Amino acid sequence: MTLTAHKIVGEETPFPWWTSLLLGVFSVVFGVVVLAWPGLTLRVMAALVGIWLLFAGLFRIVGAFLPVGRGLARSVLSGLVGMILVVAGVICLRNIVTALGVLAAIVALTWLLGGIATFVMGLQETGGARALLLVVGGLSVLAGLVFVFTPGLSLSIMIVLTGISGIVVGLSEIGLGLRLRRAVG
Repeated sequence: MTLTAHKIVGEETPFPWWTSLLLGVFSVVFGVVVLAWPGLTLRVMAALVGIWLLFAGLFRIVGAFLPVGRGLARSVLSGLVGMILVVAGVICLRNIVTALGVLAAIVALTWLLGGIATFVMGLQETGGARALLLVVGGLSVLAGLVFVFTPGLSLSIMIVLTGISGIVVGLSEIGLGLRLRRAVG
């Protein structure tokens, strides 16, 4: 049996390895930028979140349409999460002042939906990718719950949490992407 670009020792990967790697790198860069300049104005923070949401959504949408041999439900879920992320990014970029009022909700929704989708993929997987998918999904859900249940956080704490969660979840995504790349050879 020969390995194809999307096979892991007879198993199919949940999505192309490079989409996870690119999303992870972008998330880490986003988190570092946020932490490096904690005094960013609210407008810049909203713009950064908007750009990040836009790219995260685009990566999910592209991943949904790539032929990886997975089920239709996974592709639809990935595409749906991607569209929600793109819409959230456009809202932030279109009206930055309004976006500030809903910034925590958008971040919470992003982490929750992305985390749930990744966690569900992990539950359906077997093999080495399963644990990484569950960890990445769990970390995303946890980051989302922090924003949902602590709406009274000051903006500076929200900025720090956003930066840290971007780095942590991004590093997890990079680890997953590298693991999938090693597995497909």
